[in-house]
Amino acid sequence: MNYVMDIEDGGILLTERGKKITIYVSQNESQAVKCAANNLLGDIYKVCGCSGEFSNDVNECKLIIGTIGKSKAIDKMIEEGNLDVYELQKNDGSLVWEGYQLKNIGECLYIIGTDSRGTIFGIYDLCEAMGVSPWYYFADVPVKKKNYISIPKNFCKTDSPSIMYRGIFINDEEELNAWAISHTKDGTIGPETYRHVFELLLRLKANYIWPAMHVNYFNENPENGKMAKEMGIVVGTSHCDMLLRSNQNEWEPWIEKKKYKDSSYDYSIPGRNREILKEYWRESVEQNKDYEVCYTVGMRGIHDYGFKTEVIDKDSTLTSGEKQAARVKLLGEVIRDQRNILKDVLHNENTLQIFIPYKEVLPLYDNGLELSEDITLIWVNDNFGYMRRFPDQKELKRSGGHGLYYHNSYWGHPGMSYLFINSIPLAHTGNELRKSYESGIRKIWVLNVGSIKPLEQDIEYFLKYGWEVGKEETTTKDAFEFTKHWIDNNFSGGHGEEAAKLYDEFTQLTNVCKVEHMYSDVFSQTTYGDEAGRRLNKLKEIFHRANNIYYALSENEKEAFFQMFLMKIHASYYINHEFYYADRSTLSYNQGKMQCADFYLELSRKMCDYKRAMLYFYNKKMSSGKWDKILTPESFPPPCTALYPAGKPALKIGDAEMDVIVWNEKVPEINHQSITFSPYGIREKWLEIFNKGAGNIHFDIRCEGCDEWISLSEASGEIIGEKRILLSVSDWALASGHSGCLVINDIITGKSKTVVIETESGCSIPDKFEGYVEAEGYISIIASKYDGKIDFNYSKWIVIKNIGRYEGDAVQAVCHESLEKEVKKNPYLEYNILFESEGNFLLEIYRFLTLNSKGKIRFGVGVDGGEPIIVESEITDEWRGEWKSSVVSNGEKMYLKLPFINSGMHKLRLYVIDNYVTISKMIIYTNGFINTNLGPEVSYHTKYNLKERNRNELPLVHFEELEKIRTEQYRTEFEEVDLPKIIYADKNFWKYNRLYMPNEEYGQQYLGEKKYMADSNGGKDIISKFGCGVFEEKDGKIAIEAEYALEESENAYLTKSMEWQDNVWSHTQSETNGRSGLAMYVSTPGIEYKDVQKSPGMHYRIHVNNGGMYNVWLLVKFDDNTSDSCYVALDGKIQPLACQKSGGSLFTFSTQQIWFWTLLSELEIPRGIHTFSIYARKSRFRIDRIYLTKGDELPWSDAQWEDSDRNNYI
Repeated sequence: MNYVMDIEDGGILLTERGKKITIYVSQNESQAVKCAANNLLGDIYKVCGCSGEFSNDVNECKLIIGTIGKSKAIDKMIEEGNLDVYELQKNDGSLVWEGYQLKNIGECLYIIGTDSRGTIFGIYDLCEAMGVSPWYYFADVPVKKKNYISIPKNFCKTDSPSIMYRGIFINDEEELNAWAISHTKDGTIGPETYRHVFELLLRLKANYIWPAMHVNYFNENPENGKMAKEMGIVVGTSHCDMLLRSNQNEWEPWIEKKKYKDSSYDYSIPGRNREILKEYWRESVEQNKDYEVCYTVGMRGIHDYGFKTEVIDKDSTLTSGEKQAARVKLLGEVIRDQRNILKDVLHNENTLQIFIPYKEVLPLYDNGLELSEDITLIWVNDNFGYMRRFPDQKELKRSGGHGLYYHNSYWGHPGMSYLFINSIPLAHTGNELRKSYESGIRKIWVLNVGSIKPLEQDIEYFLKYGWEVGKEETTTKDAFEFTKHWIDNNFSGGHGEEAAKLYDEFTQLTNVCKVEHMYSDVFSQTTYGDEAGRRLNKLKEIFHRANNIYYALSENEKEAFFQMFLMKIHASYYINHEFYYADRSTLSYNQGKMQCADFYLELSRKMCDYKRAMLYFYNKKMSSGKWDKILTPESFPPPCTALYPAGKPALKIGDAEMDVIVWNEKVPEINHQSITFSPYGIREKWLEIFNKGAGNIHFDIRCEGCDEWISLSEASGEIIGEKRILLSVSDWALASGHSGCLVINDIITGKSKTVVIETESGCSIPDKFEGYVEAEGYISIIASKYDGKIDFNYSKWIVIKNIGRYEGDAVQAVCHESLEKEVKKNPYLEYNILFESEGNFLLEIYRFLTLNSKGKIRFGVGVDGGEPIIVESEITDEWRGEWKSSVVSNGEKMYLKLPFINSGMHKLRLYVIDNYVTISKMIIYTNGFINTNLGPEVSYHTKYNLKERNRNELPLVHFEELEKIRTEQYRTEFEEVDLPKIIYADKNFWKYNRLYMPNEEYGQQYLGEKKYMADSNGGKDIISKFGCGVFEEKDGKIAIEAEYALEESENAYLTKSMEWQDNVWSHTQSETNGRSGLAMYVSTPGIEYKDVQKSPGMHYRIHVNNGGMYNVWLLVKFDDNTSDSCYVALDGKIQPLACQKSGGSLFTFSTQQIWFWTLLSELEIPRGIHTFSIYARKSRFRIDRIYLTKGDELPWSDAQWEDSDRNNYI
């Protein structure tokens, strides 16, 4: 509630512009309270230009701040009955934790806290109500100016948190550190940065932090801990850092300083090594003994590696089970010894302690680890927003209580990191938090927030949820309402409701494949029409409407709105378009649309350019460059987002020629093309007319036998590349059961193509039937749109808003215990379905990934009251079943065969069995299964009559809008943006641990000349420009473009795979030759060729005069560790992988997703003519250039590159 008013009369006037305010704060208050009070004075000045001062005389103050038990003035008022603090007391009369009350007494406002932080939260509550956002620094939200600061008469606000400790984990923080190096005197994340972070947390009513641990260690600068105490922040550490040590950066310097040689971070090594570890931990406790801290107990490896137990691992006398038991026992010893250290140093072993059963430690805990009852157990999600398990009834009795560690940012296994934007819907997060609270996790909540920006919205939602959960009135129970209020609290104009609608749609749409996880062909453009295009058109609407909010804001609010809200939408818009157009380039090539292949590739590159202009603005120009270096998703560290989607430019473009492709065709059918409509099916379909060659074509369409009932978006026109013609039935009374045809004419040549248009009569819907109707070979059901519902006591299905996969709501099972007996009697949802077909149909179910690492995940499916089929998921925890593919696509797809179904009316039932099972969509395939990412759109329902969502137009961008954004929002010219840096993985690259090590980067001012361009008439013949002959060595160097193998001559050629004949190296675009270049790859995903003799190859004949040892350099790009390797050979002799500098696999987090030069290996090449070959080892590994050299020089930049000469030898 915004209770501060900008009025002179009608309330209690605390101060006004130009006047002075006097505030009372007792000298007995903690330094943290005094710090917050000073910030309050500063905020009052920001809001109304009012100066202020502190006074020891309560009677002359309009604002009195005090903590019960610390402030004599407050205590006296309570004793005299002038201040009632009943609402700040528990049932037993003790004060609530961190409670506060703002209360008007007389002409004054009192801010009363039950403890120091309660007082601080009361102060910052007033600051926010005055108009100072918690994000005034970290997101540059402008202060809302006022002439008066008044409060209502008889005003009183009382509040306290539901979760005791609420905080964040600054993790994978290299971007924040890069910012700190450039913008603070500390030269790293240190006191100057932490001062702002701590203030932000307190303004958000948080009290807890796990500080940064990749780039430095918190204990390194004593001012860090001192500042935390002085501001009121509790400091802890994560699952791998024990007793406030930060092992990654602290262990090695500590043992070097102590001169402890041969020591190991391994507690299984007895004697002196164990004593060294205890000394290491003890010193940390001693350093922090005077601070309010939280100690993590237990042990894992340095940073995020597993629990190291070398002695146990090497004990050959133990079975695997005995080794595991020994690890359990050892971990118990570790914790007992750590608690003894706490007792010795602090004289109190009951200080706040946590144990985090993370990754490999969870099985040790589940196998009987002895853990003192007062230790708080921290439960962890699977890093993708799904809680792995909740405490059982026995665990709930622990006096130490329970906490959670949740992720909105993650550096994970190859191909699984998400560190650019967080697209997990707030509704998704809120649902997991609600379940956690209901399950008894109520003491500590911690959120992994990466480098803080750009997760402002997620951070505030999480922390506010922890404050409010369990209360009757909250702003976080409904994520939509939170976003609405969040936007309206920070910005003027009342745009919150619109922004909340857009945010819900945006996150569901984006999270179905995060921008960091995008890959080629993730969404189909040829199944059920164009699901990728429909998704993109929906994103385009969100983009446009969000920009309208931006334009409606006042000038001083726009940049804050951009960084807090709009940037994520822009990023998703550009990246999704970039990948869509690259995919469409490849599709166009395969369909024969050669101009389109080039056109869409150019669009893909343009979207990349706009994305880079946006990032340049964010770092260099937004807020006058204040946040430079904090958002760098295209460079390492941390790992890059998805980059450079593979397209397929035309190799040859001939004369103009018309062709046609129709709905659901992957390539044009030669003999018969048809489109069928059903009255209850997809109402709008399309065909595409295209030009196979250069120039343009003119067309018209003649309707034969269907002119009275078919509607066309266009009946004639001019086409350069392609045109999508939208078709719909305009009059079903005339059309039903009839057919006709469309004759598409090329006006210039007179050639034509005929497409048959057929209509079905569809099901005859009985009177009073309410339900879904089969059409198009499926019934697609939104789980939350059911026709009947039976609950049983406290067991039932409930609707959870806005967590459906891709869109909409989902249904969630609620039951206190598994209902596995007599499933037919369990609560159920019922769906009425009218079938036209009959048979044993396949049911596909979209399940939201609830997990239960110690239990089962089951539900029942029944037809017409028959015995339910029990459906059980293998994905009960991370890395079980198809967990990996499911988390990156935001849900599991489950399948079962239904019993035989006759045509007519039937009932499908969904039965509750296990708690929290969540389902968003079901599809019954009546004419064969079709695999797509999003599945068909929802079927016709007689009651809901669900809204038509066509969006079938080709998703072409309006560059006028993008240019306006670039020039007015970003204020950036494309030329200002730096070209991508050149990275070389040279002979020393693999000698170092590359996990966090930045690459050495070389700038480039220019690219090379464009090479593969169409002529002035639009014609093109790339291969004819390759030249001919053997590649000549000169001065110990040979430089070859990989695509020359496409010429299929005796001097450069391809060979197919002997296992998969359709597997061959093919071309894609590259970033060289002025971004007109080509690279080669095997496009089929997920193949690893174990037998090199059977893998596809590229071969080049070379002529060497200067024989000897040559360095083999390749310019390469891969997505992750499934696409990072090849073999090389000379004259058919394969070089062993062990001879490669990397050992055979090139993956590092620092080189994923980027183009870089790698020194693959050394190869002895004698004088003479030889065949140099490259064989695929992993598909989708891209190679642009080959550089063989006897020297130690680095390969040339694009601007310097020169191909080797070619000569013919007889």
